[in-house]
Amino acid sequence: MSSHFEATDEAERAGFDVSLNDVSLSYTYEKRAVQHQAALDLALELERIGRELRGESQPTDRAALRR
Repeated sequence: MSSHFEATDEAERAGFDVSLNDVSLSYTYEKRAVQHQAALDLALELERIGRELRGESQPTDRAALRR
């Protein structure tokens, strides 16, 4: 048994649901990249909304790296 399978079995015994890993790995690289970008876009939008609600301005150096 390889270490990957041992780690997966150990995680399942500990109560982790690893089924989403198998589903994700069945997708093409392009589909996983699109999903990752969508999740990143959502996180950045939530961050922007949070700053707006708190009345904070957007940091200039980090903003340039993100958009």
